[in-house]
Amino acid sequence: MYDLLRLHACGEDVYIADSVIIKRPPLVSIGSHVAIDDFFYCTTQLRIGSYVHIAPMVSVIGGREAFFCVGSFCTIAAGCRILCASDDFSGDGLVTAPGIPHEYLDGVSFLPIFMEDYSSLASNVVVSPGYVIEEGAVVGANSFVNRDIPPWEVWVGSPARFLKKRSKKMKEYGELL
Repeated sequence: MYDLLRLHACGEDVYIADSVIIKRPPLVSIGSHVAIDDFFYCTTQLRIGSYVHIAPMVSVIGGREAFFCVGSFCTIAAGCRILCASDDFSGDGLVTAPGIPHEYLDGVSFLPIFMEDYSSLASNVVVSPGYVIEEGAVVGANSFVNRDIPPWEVWVGSPARFLKKRSKKMKEYGELL
């Protein structure tokens, strides 16, 4: 089991699989009733609310300057990629790699990603830097997020596009907990 004492803050009833890699534990806080499954990999600052499930093989990348925030009652399905930073690929410098002096690098954007309460990402979703998955929104399997996803809607595809509205009934149950 992951050393929960190394995390900045951690609630009750938290399960973190042995194979999880959190590169910067002091920059991570986790609420209560959270499960993080095998092979989760995180290099960023991370804040997770309560009643959250992160399935296997999810990665959150971007380094120390980057930030990912997950609200409460959220799910992130297997294979998702959360990209909280990106080279600009302008060609004015080298892309980020170990040992390259800062002055020789292309521009890098560190843009936070937010998943608001009751939102979900289905399997293999990729989220680009700087977007918000608003309250109750769902992104379908194999989708690519390159814009904010509006509240209580389901979006699918690459790039993600609107599919349908979503019920808010679940919010009633969440308010009871």
